Amino acid sequence: MTEALIMRLSDFLKVFEVTCDALGLTISGVLSQKNHPIIYFSEKLNDARQRYSTYYKKFYTVVQDLCYLRHYLLPQKFVLYLNHEALKYLNSQKRLNARHNKWVNFLQDYTFVLRHKARVESKTADVLNRRVMILVAMNTEVTGLERLREEYESCPNFGEIYVMLRDGSVREVDGFIV
Repeated sequence: MTEALIMRLSDFLKVFEVTCDALGLTISGVLSQKNHPIIYFSEKLNDARQRYSTYYKKFYTVVQDLCYLRHYLLPQKFVLYLNHEALKYLNSQKRLNARHNKWVNFLQDYTFVLRHKARVESKTADVLNRRVMILVAMNTEVTGLERLREEYESCPNFGEIYVMLRDGSVREVDGFIV
């Protein structure tokens, strides 16, 4: 996080790598080639999706990432890195609910190799999620605004207009009706 990554242009002759991650309020993905980022994707989850189970959240992340990166990934085979072990068995599940069935059908359009990548190895996607979580958790407080309000009346440019507005009187000032 202390050093900005420089993104490269894609080379369609090389294999693309997609790393997906879901963490708390957000999902993210990174399209890269030879461990060098090309595109980042990040999305804040709505309330309903935040309540998904971990499996659902990770699966939803894969679908959203591939949908976002579709124009890069459809023409060729790519590597999909996931940090959730259970998703390795997407195609071998016997019983699927309607949502899973729709997502599995969507994945059939793509040609990819699924690989597990531990969370410590998928730093870029993880950093994107943490950045959003930090922004959500941050609280800004501007001090001294109360003091500004006390000085409105004594302001040479604004004082007269402020007093008129506060008192509710209607007058013309510099060709404008206040």
